[in-house]
This record gives sequence, C-alpha cells and structure tokens, in this order.
Amino acid sequence: MQGALRQVKEVLGDEAIILSTRKIKRPSASPGSLDGARVEVVAATDQPANPPAFVPVQFAAADRRKEGPKNQERPGEDPFTQRIISVGLVPEFVNDLLREIRGLRKKLGYVSFPDSYRDLLRTRLMEAVEVAAPYLQGAKIWAFIGPTGVGKTTTLAKLAAHFHLRMTKRITLITIDTYRIGAIEQLKTYARILGLPLEVAVSREELKEIIEKNGHQDLLLIDTAGRNPHDPAVLEELKEFLTVHPAIENHLVLSATMKDRDLAQMVYRFSTLPIKSYMITKIDETEEYVPIFNQLLRYKKPLSYLTNGQRVPEDIELATKGRVANLILNQIQWN
Repeated sequence: MQGALRQVKEVLGDEAIILSTRKIKRPSASPGSLDGARVEVVAATDQPANPPAFVPVQFAAADRRKEGPKNQERPGEDPFTQRIISVGLVPEFVNDLLREIRGLRKKLGYVSFPDSYRDLLRTRLMEAVEVAAPYLQGAKIWAFIGPTGVGKTTTLAKLAAHFHLRMTKRITLITIDTYRIGAIEQLKTYARILGLPLEVAVSREELKEIIEKNGHQDLLLIDTAGRNPHDPAVLEELKEFLTVHPAIENHLVLSATMKDRDLAQMVYRFSTLPIKSYMITKIDETEEYVPIFNQLLRYKKPLSYLTNGQRVPEDIELATKGRVANLILNQIQWN
C-alpha cells in the first residue's frame, strides 16, 4: 500500500486525491494459480490533463459533452446518480450526498467511476446509522413493544436462547400479553424448551412484584401484546405498565416488510414511550430496505438486532453499520 501511494504521487503529483484503495487477487501466468495480493488505488488530480488510465477515453469524452456548459450541475443525467435518487432515500440525505457527488465530479473533470459513488454512499450510510452496543454487564429489563404480527414473541425467544445458551445468562421470561389467544401458551412452550422460568402479569402491580422478585436475574424479558398505534387508549395502557420500574428499556420491534409511510407512523406513535432501540424482523422476506434506513434517519434511535427467519436462536444478528449499508447498496443496480 505504501509503495502504491508513492507511485500515485510520482505520476499525478502531490495534489493527487485518493478516491479509494483495495487489495485484489490477480491470476498468475500459471493457469489456476494466483500470484498474490495486489493493491488498486483510484486517484485523480483536480484538473487532469488526460483521463486516468482506468477510464476509457470514449467514456470520458461522451460524459463531458453531456455535462453541457461549464459549472452547470445536471446530476439527473448521470445514470448512477439517478439510480441513487430512485431508491427512495429521504431527501435530506440525498441532497447532501448529491452535493458531494457534484464536488467529486468537478474535482475529477468528468463523471466519476461507479466505484467512487458506491464508496462514497457506503461511507455516508454508515455514518448516518446508529447501532446499539452489544449486551453489557449488569442486570437488564427489556420490554418488546410494537404492532401486531411483527414477531415480538419470536424475537424475544431468540434473544432468550442466545443469552441463556451461549452467554449463560440467568433469565426470566415475563408476559403481559393476556389479550392474544394462545400468546401465553406460545411463550410457555419456549420457556419449557429453554428451561427458563415464565411469569404472567395481569396488572401493573403484579408486574412490579415480579420484577422485584427476580432482581437476582441477569436479564428480564417482557413480552407485550401487539397494539394498534392509532388507538391512544391502548398505548396509554401499555405506557402505564412499562413505567412501573425505572430500569425497563423499551425495544420497538418492526417488520422490514412494512411500507415507508407505515413504518414512520409506527415509530411516531410508539415514541410516546421512551424507545431504547429498534429491532427489525423479517429482513429475509423483502428486498426493499430503504424504508428501514429512512426511519433510522428520521427518528434518531439505535438499531440493535435484525432477524432473518423463524429458527430459534439462529436467525438473529447484532446490527452493524456495515450490514445496514450493504442492505441499501444491494438495492442499487451498479452495472
């Protein structure tokens, strides 16, 4: 890498701009073998006399003609920029990104190579997303809230199995879902399989007693009934339950299959309770992840977990900035 960067300075001068670097494998002269790692550096100067070697001359010349008069910004004519715009990211994010792309184009003197756009977008996506830290030491009380049908109970069971079987945490399962038929039986089945205690709280006072009785446990996981976010009364009832103890952390569970507008409404309505993090389910059931990202921008709360199937506990993962960025990038046709 050091040698490659020296060569860039020798060829393009000290004012060269490094756009991206990566290590690659190249085939050797012997069929089927590799001659080891190589370094690829994409760089440019502010006003190159000729296009860099990786851009075909015909491509650069054609794009200069399309750009029109000097200093006229027409990013919509760039197919790669248009693809970024078309995926539906929130306007504030897109506008900031387009300003950077325009600056990049001016520095290069031609429409930049797709890798430059992709690398820039990846960086900005990762910067914009906040993710929760892994489980830390100390007792925790997590409540799983959200609309109906998003997989709150299954997500709870996956985390219970993960922390109990893999991290040997002492866990008690609690449910306040006495509305849904079979809800208690479903959680009771998970508790029996995992060998964990299960408590049922019918009232606010009962929930408080159960929490105090299980103060020796590492983790208390509270299952709640799915609530209609458009009914203030049921949300107020839920809030009454979950403010019974100051250590309760509310995790909003949402489905990746929901539309952008519906997700925004869900987050807005449930934000009457203090939200610790988002947990996104069913990412394996869709290929549209921009609505998730948009909520992370609109409502600045960290994303903690993603689930991608029904298996307990396998189909759950700790959210990372890189994972979220890749979900968005994979929606864009770069070639």
